[in-house]
Amino acid sequence: MLIRNLLLLFILCFSFLACDDQLAFSDYRSFSNGWKNTDTLEYSFEAPDTVNPYHLFFNTRVNQDYEFDNLFLIANIQFPNGMQIGDTLEYKMAYPNGELMGEGFGSVKESKLWYKAGVAFSEQGTYIVKINQVMRKFGKVEALDTLKGIMDFGIHIETILKQEN
Repeated sequence: MLIRNLLLLFILCFSFLACDDQLAFSDYRSFSNGWKNTDTLEYSFEAPDTVNPYHLFFNTRVNQDYEFDNLFLIANIQFPNGMQIGDTLEYKMAYPNGELMGEGFGSVKESKLWYKAGVAFSEQGTYIVKINQVMRKFGKVEALDTLKGIMDFGIHIETILKQEN
């Protein structure tokens, strides 16, 4: 029993360390009272290199106060030369029965959401990613003032493993 537990612990630790090797950039913002529709999250980072492709993810931590089954975002990437690319994104956050999707125990769930796959940062310099939540109540036109239940929101940039190419 002890050997099996130690082996499981070793495998878990190795898995976490292996994942960190892929991480080129990570940054989070925390919310104490929800994500206001006027709060633009901004993440800036230097191009890891100008040759290799990377995957970009958004990471969320939500609790049971999150009352929607989806998440709508507007995301913009600004390149060092000033060019911008914008996306309107929708992510599923809950199953049809209302249970939140994601990893975690209890009432807090973490989700890793694909943003862009195989991105090459072809220009050296600083890239800026800006994100706004644009949630609305069903049947309403006006934006939700504050999106409750979002505890943290972050961006991860990961190197692509050789076998993925």
